[in-house]
Amino acid sequence: MSNEIELKFQINQSDIEHLQSYLNQWVYCDEAEFSSQKNLTNQLKLTNTYYDTEDHLLRQNGCGLRIRSTEDGQNKCYEITVKSKGNSVSGLHERIEINRPLPNDKLDLSVLPKEALPDGLIQLNPLFTTNFKRQTWLISFANSEIEVALDIGSITSNRQSKPIQEVELEIKQGNKQDLINFAIELSRFSLHLFSQSKASRGYRLFLNVPITPSVYSPQIEQDLPSLLNFWQQNEEYALENNDLTYYKQLLIQINEILINKNFEIKLEFEQWQMAMQRINSIKNFAYSEVNTKFKLRLISEINKI
Repeated sequence: MSNEIELKFQINQSDIEHLQSYLNQWVYCDEAEFSSQKNLTNQLKLTNTYYDTEDHLLRQNGCGLRIRSTEDGQNKCYEITVKSKGNSVSGLHERIEINRPLPNDKLDLSVLPKEALPDGLIQLNPLFTTNFKRQTWLISFANSEIEVALDIGSITSNRQSKPIQEVELEIKQGNKQDLINFAIELSRFSLHLFSQSKASRGYRLFLNVPITPSVYSPQIEQDLPSLLNFWQQNEEYALENNDLTYYKQLLIQINEILINKNFEIKLEFEQWQMAMQRINSIKNFAYSEVNTKFKLRLISEINKI
């Protein structure tokens, strides 16, 4: 059992090669400086099948269950994973994860601790699959080791598919503040914080349910995590529906709430406000360095509390 802490992003196609070059150079410098015996880079092919009951008992209890096959060009191995819902603020995810090896891709719950799954599981069925190539880099940054994973592929269910084009940063050793600060370093590569896990997107595809906007509540004005989640979900709604008018209204609302907050990130806020006045494309602004960096700074403020 481990506590998984990661930041999740989407990335523009045009920025992938630049990000790869930057991370390759970083790892090369680490290898030269530390003569590391660790495998600092890797390329894998991952196939995942997600399971649930007919009435989605696992999802109702905040759990995700998958079987993963991993190929590295020479070997193929299998594992079963259970993830709890955990906590999520914007694109920062924290959850409990249990992994157990399997001899093949057949579902076998007996290898899991009894308390890992809710009671009442009768019949589990495959709902959707994710297939993607993953390139990883193990980065030494400040006092932490951070794995950067670039995932390119698709989610498939009911003869439909959605693309996967994501970057994930996960703490292997260290602390959340280093994770956030390294993400700020990478924000130059048009990374958009992303709150939707592959599993949540798979369920929406399986159920043929579109993303919905988050409803405003007074809690949003009092609680910064609630505000960031409200902002993130509605930004993703605007992106998927390409609704620029809705997006501009959202940013105005966010700005009005943040004006009354006392932060130590005045410069980033002012830069974000100036950029907001010139917005003419949802994607250009949502993926921009100034927008992503400002949200990461706000997440950092939460982390200090």
